[in-house]
Amino acid sequence: MPTERHARLFLENAIWGDVRFCPHCGSLSFRPLRGTSVRPGLYQCAETECRRQFTVTTRTPLHATKLDLRTWVAAMFLVLTSSKGISSVVMSRILGVNQKTAWKLGHAIREMMDDRQGIAGRLSGVVEVDETFVGGKPKFRHGVKNMRGRGTGKPIALVAAARNGQARATLIPNAQGCTMKPIIEDWIDPASVLITDKNSSYHKIGASFANHLTVQHNKRQYANRKTAAHINTVEAVNAVVQRALIGVYHRLGRKHLQRYLAEIIWRWNHRAPETRVRQRKSSTGSQSVETRTV
Repeated sequence: MPTERHARLFLENAIWGDVRFCPHCGSLSFRPLRGTSVRPGLYQCAETECRRQFTVTTRTPLHATKLDLRTWVAAMFLVLTSSKGISSVVMSRILGVNQKTAWKLGHAIREMMDDRQGIAGRLSGVVEVDETFVGGKPKFRHGVKNMRGRGTGKPIALVAAARNGQARATLIPNAQGCTMKPIIEDWIDPASVLITDKNSSYHKIGASFANHLTVQHNKRQYANRKTAAHINTVEAVNAVVQRALIGVYHRLGRKHLQRYLAEIIWRWNHRAPETRVRQRKSSTGSQSVETRTV
């Protein structure tokens, strides 16, 4: 993008497309403002009750930004194309801004990646649910025994993943059934098959769905051959969270953890499947077999 105008037009096309609207009232009636003292891309709503001015960044995390829009677009590209995320230190070095600015950019972009409006819709089909404790190994302190499992003080994230590739995640204060039940019912279509571990908190939750299957990890049961029940998909999502913690961010503070979860889940939901062709030899000769992986 040679100029900031190109970046603005790019964002207008991405946000508005062919239908420009007022972000304050949603009206499709507007007029562009022009003049030597008017900044480019400024419009005014034509509705009598509104009459407010707006640009493409109004009521977004980019609102009232002083940065060149090309910097924002470049930051979005870095966040969206990184496999496990990108630290503010590395982003600042690439963009040519200071670390605090890069940190602000990263969190603003993660805010936009959070599907608070539920646009993606409910999970359906076979859906796996599990909770994970986010955080690294506690620092060693002499004479202090760190509790493991549910006795730890780490933040708890509730994660759901459908076999069709979509996932959801949110922070929860505890892993009790009364806390998780409304969240899971809001996420998942009641006609779905729910798969969880043997945690007793899921017993009553499972009654809200077409079927509820379980696996018992404490007895080394990781998959049930008869029912095809396993929670390997949702544990793969949990592993991505842990890899981002170990490889990139090193510490995910409780205050901003939901934004990092939004970034990781967005990347999981928008990953592109790959089609690989491999040669398989048989008695009749060599055959090409296509396999789809994600």
